[in-house]
Amino acid sequence: MDCSVQPTRYPDLFLISTSDFFFPLVEDPYLQGKIGCANVLSDLYAMGVWQCDTMLMTLAASTEMRTSDRDIVTQKMIEGFNDLALEACTKVTGGQTVLNPWPIIGGIAMSTCKEVDFIRPEGGEVGDVVVLTKPLGTQVAVNLKQWLTQEHWWDRVKDVATK
Repeated sequence: MDCSVQPTRYPDLFLISTSDFFFPLVEDPYLQGKIGCANVLSDLYAMGVWQCDTMLMTLAASTEMRTSDRDIVTQKMIEGFNDLALEACTKVTGGQTVLNPWPIIGGIAMSTCKEVDFIRPEGGEVGDVVVLTKPLGTQVAVNLKQWLTQEHWWDRVKDVATK
C-alpha cells in the first residue's frame, strides 16, 4: 500500500496521505513536473480517493546543471507540478527544496475522508475486480531504459532483460 491511513482525532475521519517522487523520465521539465504530480496523486486515486485536500511539493534542483539552466528547468518543473495540481482541483500549499545532483520532483498528497470514501487494499478477495491505473511493469520498464546507459546497472540485469 502506497498510502498511509490514519484515524484523526475527529470521530469517523481518516487522514489518507502519500509521498512519492521521480527523477527525470522525459526531456521536457514542464512535463516532468506534471508527471511528478500525477504520480503522487495516483496513489490516492488507487485507493478510490478522488479528492485531494492539499499537496506539498518535494523538489531537488540539480547541482550538475549550469545555474542559468537550473533556474529555467526548476521553474518549469514547478509550473508543471502546480498546473496539474490545479487541474486535479487541489493546490500545492508548501513543500521542501534542496540541491541534489539529479533534478527530482514529487511530493505529498493528503485527504481527509470517511471510511466509506476510500478502499482499503488489504480487503481484497478472490473474484474482486482490479482496476489498473497504469500498465503493469511501467516502473520496471523506466528503470531498464535508464540502466541501458549505465553499464554497472545493466550488467546486473542483462541476463533477464533484452535491449
